Amino acid sequence: MNATGLVLGLAAALAIVGALLAVGLRNILHNILGFALSQVGLAGLFLTLGSDFLAVVLILVYVGAVAIAMVYAVMLSHPMDVAPVPRSRLKTAGAAVLALVVAAALWLLVRGAAFPPPSGPLEVLAGVTGHRLVSDYVLAFELISVLLVIAMIGAVMVARSFHGHRARTVGSAPAAAGAPAADPGVGAGEAAR
Repeated sequence: MNATGLVLGLAAALAIVGALLAVGLRNILHNILGFALSQVGLAGLFLTLGSDFLAVVLILVYVGAVAIAMVYAVMLSHPMDVAPVPRSRLKTAGAAVLALVVAAALWLLVRGAAFPPPSGPLEVLAGVTGHRLVSDYVLAFELISVLLVIAMIGAVMVARSFHGHRARTVGSAPAAAGAPAADPGVGAGEAAR
């Protein structure tokens, strides 16, 4: 096995391990980190295939932007101190069966496809690709940025409504045994003294 095959195997293993971590862990923050790890592995696969530009774009877009945006949204919206809801075994089994059916269908589709034989090295210039991204596909990138902004606004709204509900719940909780009850006529600054 040469060095390229070794790097290809390591990148594939990194992508698979990251994907398994992304779907198998219980903490959503760890799921996002597994997603980022799988994207780094995919970038390594693109590097071994000679597509340096796609590898860099994958790192910048998915690891650098999408994963960070997902971490930001989770930190704003999901309470990490709440106990996780137990998973339904029926839903987990159904999801596993669906994943196996989709994987088998994709495998049969790829295996039965008639790919054209390679006709020499394909030269993809980064300048041409960059020009197409900012000319032909500029609307798609603008729509993605608008979608990310809407997701951030939604995360802030969910976090504000959750924290408002939590403050009302905590404020209406009965006082602990032996603790003095707060006087409703006393301001917050005076109660702290």
